Order: sequence, then structure tokens, then C-alpha cells
Amino acid sequence: MIRPEARLHILYDISKELISSFPLDNVLKAAMNALVEHLRLRDGGIVIHDSGGEPWISVRAPIEHDVRSRSLTIEQADAINRVIASGEKHFGKNSAVLPVKVNRKAIGALWIDFAQKSGDQDETLLAMIAVLIGLACQRYHELCSDGGSVAEEQQAGPIPKIKPKPHPTQLDKIDWIVGESPALKRVLATTRTVAATNSAVLLRGESGTGKESFARAIHALSTRKSKAFIKLNCAALSETVLESELFGHEKGAYTGALFQRAGRFELANGGTLLLDEIGDVSPQFQAKLLRVLQEGEFERLGGTKTLKVDVRVICATNKNLEVAVLRGEFRADLYYRINVVPIILPPLRQRDGDISLLAQVFLEQFNKANDRNFDFAPSAINILSNCPFPGNVRELDNCVQRTATLASSNTIASSDFACQQDQCSSALLWKDARDGIGDDYPVHSLNPRDTMLGGLAANAGTPSGSAATIEAPGLTERDRLIKAMVKAGGVQAKAARILGKTPRQVGYALRRHRIDVTKY
Repeated sequence: MIRPEARLHILYDISKELISSFPLDNVLKAAMNALVEHLRLRDGGIVIHDSGGEPWISVRAPIEHDVRSRSLTIEQADAINRVIASGEKHFGKNSAVLPVKVNRKAIGALWIDFAQKSGDQDETLLAMIAVLIGLACQRYHELCSDGGSVAEEQQAGPIPKIKPKPHPTQLDKIDWIVGESPALKRVLATTRTVAATNSAVLLRGESGTGKESFARAIHALSTRKSKAFIKLNCAALSETVLESELFGHEKGAYTGALFQRAGRFELANGGTLLLDEIGDVSPQFQAKLLRVLQEGEFERLGGTKTLKVDVRVICATNKNLEVAVLRGEFRADLYYRINVVPIILPPLRQRDGDISLLAQVFLEQFNKANDRNFDFAPSAINILSNCPFPGNVRELDNCVQRTATLASSNTIASSDFACQQDQCSSALLWKDARDGIGDDYPVHSLNPRDTMLGGLAANAGTPSGSAATIEAPGLTERDRLIKAMVKAGGVQAKAARILGKTPRQVGYALRRHRIDVTKY
């Protein structure tokens, strides 16, 4: 008999495997492995049939004595076929066979031979696991209908005809982008034009301008709209993890890689892949990324088999890639590959009239989520409309939620806003940046008067002021790093500001040049 807390642990482990990644047979193997780790099994497996009633995927439990080399016994096969045909579970003395259902139709079975007799509560646990397996199969079928991975398409035979659920990105209208300003309408017009092609797109703009929303719009308006839309934030992952996430990995590729895993390029095959924060990708990984963008082929991490994909890549960044190219931080060939069609998204302060529309949408969302009935007074709309919102749409959403949360009445007045109480987050950030306190803050992105591409000429030419000696001709990158660290008193964030880089880039360069930061 399994303890209640142990059952929860088993369900958690198996659920984690079933929602991990595709191909489906690998997911089912992982779930079966997790089941073996927790239960004393003599044998077991998962069988999934195709629409013609023939075995499509068959996964066997990895038991120490090699039962996997044997075929199913006549009794086992008969029990599995009866359960799939009837859709009813079957329990024997030391065995269990449970139907795996998709849309209430049995398409397979989970079968278990216990090393010892199972209790009633264990039977309930297995029934729950069978339901989870069915949900994983349904998700797989929908993904295949929506543009599944290469590995899935190569391995899969006929699959049950399951109509995919409607997805927001499959709509011809893009009502998740709100606004009526001329600046927004110009970008939307460009978006519709670009969406009709397969050209690579580079979405540029300040943080919070809605780059992911526009990437979804391009996908929704394209011929790929019935396929998968996959996204990945490149800045959030280390180089090794990023490679695994994008290209997938083979079993044993690194410590902890217990199973083969498909990457985002495979999952996006036939569809669209958004690479957000592309400016933060390391120079070493840029070369690997360039190959798949040029040739449409790659190998999984730890693998030798070359896979080909058809993926439209949309990249997004809030960084000045031109300066990064001139400084040698971003490959020029990759820049030209991803920057086929650049779309510069306007900051909120340049979208006349859109602030009030967006604020109302955010307030309605707050009301629905919290069962409230708030509204804005005219004075409140006036306050919002006159704010520069350097954090753009994301900051506006933050402002509306904070104000509504603390509002004293159902009508939000101008006095309810934090800026009227000297508690505005943006004002505090600007103050810290001006006073030199916020060393980690990118000052240029906090100033609402800055433009995303502003200052290219100044940054590309000979620097002036205190940075001139750092960028003096003839100095190597290592020399510049050392001089900047000396000038910054060993503070990497200050050195980054002197060099015009991010603290992360400086930290990476210091490690690459093996500069001992403790000396400064």
C-alpha cells in the first residue's frame, strides 16, 4: 500500500515528465521510468494505437531482468486489446490494465504487472496516471496538427483524427494589440505586409513595447498560422542550457540528460520561432545559431544525426545591435541574417491616445480577476496620459494594478496614483540613475527622451570625456577592461558603464581574459 504523501510525489514526478517535451515516445518512456522508480514492478508498459487500431507506440518498463526482450504474452495482449476495445479498466490478482483515452475514446492502455499484490488506493493512483497519459497524447496530437517536431513526424504513423482547439494566434484579427495611434497603425500595417512572406524579422524597441505580441501577430497573419508558435528568452539561459533548449539533446549528452529531448527548433518546425533578447547571446553561440538560420539544419547536443527544419525565425531585442557589431560583440553575418526586415516598435510616449485605451483594458482585466467594479475618473485619465512611462506597456499595466489594488473607492481619482505621493517607481529609478546610486540600471533605457537607436553615431565614433582614454586606438580589449576596472575602483557595474556595455558582458569578458578582479 502506498502512503498518501508518496502518491502525491509519484503524480508530481510523472506529470513533470509528461509535460516536458516531445517526441511522444520519449515522454512516455520517461513517465514509465518514473513509475518504475516508485513502484515495485515485475513488468509493465504503455501501448498506444493508431486510428486503424494498430500498435503505434509501445513503451516497455526498464526492469533489471530483461523482460523487454520478450514479446507480450497472449494473456497480456488479450487484456490490453479488451481494455482498449471496451474502454474499461481491468485488474487482476497482481496486474492492472487501464485505458488511455483521448476525447473519451480509448486509444491505448497502461498495463502493470506488480511484484506484489496492489491495493485499492494503488489502483486509483494508476487510474489517475492513465488520465495524465491520455492528456499528454491529446497534447501531442494537437501539436502535430499545429506543426510538430521533425522527430515526431519521422517517427509517427497514422494518428487519430483529432481537430485542434482554436488558438488565439490562428485568428485573422490581432485584437490582443490595443491602440489607435498613427504610430501603432504604421507598425501594424508593416506587420501585415511582412507576415505574408517568410522573411526573417527583427523586432526592435524599448523594453515593454510588446515585442512578443507583435511576433504573435506576424505568426497569426502568416501562412504558418496553423502551425506552432514557439518562443524562447535567450537572456534567461546559460550557453549550454540555451543550446539544449534550441537544438535539443541526446540521452547522456551531459549530466542529468537521462532521455532524448527535442529542442525548440524541432517543435517549431513548419511554424514560427521567436528568439527574444537575441542581443544577449554569447559570441560563441552566435556561430551555432547562424548555421541553423542559414542552412536550416543542426544536430542535437551530444548527437551526430543532422536534422533539417523549416522554421520562420523572428528575433527581438532592445539593444543597439549596430554598436554591438562595431565593438565585435555581435557577429555581422548573424546581424544581416536576422535583420532582413527590421520593425521598430514605438514607445508608449509616442503613441498618442493609446495610454487611455490600454489603461482601460488593464483595469477591466483587474476587475475580472478580482471581482471588482473600478473605473477611472477623468482626472485619473489625464494623469496617465501625461506620464512618459519609460517602462512602456509593462509599466502602465503595473501602474494600473497597483493603483486599483490600493484605491479607496470604485472610482480611481488622480490622487490615488503613486506619482502624486512621490512614490512613482520610474521617478525613483531616474533619481537613482542621476545620483549614481543605481549602478546596475541601464541609464539610457530609463530616460524617456532616449530613443532605441539614438546615439549610434556618437557610440560608433571616438568616445569623448572620461571614456576617451578607455577607447583609445591601439588598446586591446584586455587593456580597455583593465583600465575601466581601475577607473571604476573594481566595481564591474561602473566599469560596464564606462565601456558602454552591460555588467553581464563585462563579467563575461573578465573571465574570458582571465583578469583577476580582486586586484582592483
